[in-house]
Parts: sequence; structure tokens; C-alpha cells
Amino acid sequence: MIIPKERTQSNADTFYMYNQVRKTDMVQDRVIYTDGHAITVTDSRFQVNKMEYNLNGITKYGLFVLKPRRLPGILMVIIGLVAMGAGMLGLVPPTIINDTIINDGLVSGNTIALIVGAIIAVLGVLLLGLIRQRYSVRIVTAEGEKDVVVSSRKEYIQQIVDAIASAFNYIRRNV
Repeated sequence: MIIPKERTQSNADTFYMYNQVRKTDMVQDRVIYTDGHAITVTDSRFQVNKMEYNLNGITKYGLFVLKPRRLPGILMVIIGLVAMGAGMLGLVPPTIINDTIINDGLVSGNTIALIVGAIIAVLGVLLLGLIRQRYSVRIVTAEGEKDVVVSSRKEYIQQIVDAIASAFNYIRRNV
């Protein structure tokens, strides 16, 4: 416990003194990996943003692949192809899509179905092409499984997993 020197000392001064004493009393952890921002792996802790995990509490860890959800893109492509096929075969009656005049020209419902179907199919293909596989550092603790770091860069996630493995090896050697 820290006792202030004077009774007129402010709370900010007391907080500053307390932190200074604690810093000198603490044993510094050996930093194994840091990305300079939010991720730090030491010989006893794994810190992500403001969450801190004690390595002794981590029972399992590894690189996990998060597969993208492709179903919406696949459905868009199928719906677009069906609409295009219906438009090409003339299966869209004028009661469903009315003929429309565009730029002094008559456009049938089948042509509109063909164009709209093509647009939906192209958007579905773009969606399928844009979604990528993501990778995560997955840890298992007493609280359950957590994906603590997620990135589209596999090398970055592999560096963190390797650093956690080095930290566990360091603990085993020094116990």
C-alpha cells in the first residue's frame, strides 16, 4: 500500500506513484512476438487488443481456415441463368412482365428477363470471385473456442501461431 506524502496530494499523483512502484516490482515478460499494434506474445501471456490470455489457460491453439459462404453467390448465378433461359426461350408471358417502350423502341418482357437475369448472374459471379478464404488464430480455453485474430493473410496468422508455439516451448524449457 502506498501512503501519500502529504494530505493535500491529488488522486492523480497517488495513481502515478502507485504505477511507478508497481512497474519496479513487476518481473518483465520476455516478448517473443509483437506486430507493433494489437498483438503481443510473451513467455507467459498472449495479448490481443485489450484481451489478455494467460498461456497456462490455453489448452489448444492453431491456425484455422474460415471458409467463405458461397451459397448466396451460387443462388444468384442459378437464378440469373434461369431468368436468362426463360427470356431466351420466350417463356415469360406479357402478363408477368409487360412490354415496355425504351428510347422509342419496344422491349418485350422476355428481353427484360434476359437482361435482368444476365445482370444477376454477373453479380453472382463477382460475389463468388470477391469472397476469399480467411484465416484465424483459434485458441481453446476453459471458456471455450475463440477465433482471437482473423485475417485474410495466412502468413501473418502463421507468424502468430509460431510465436505462441515458441512461448509454450520456452515455458517447457524453463519449468
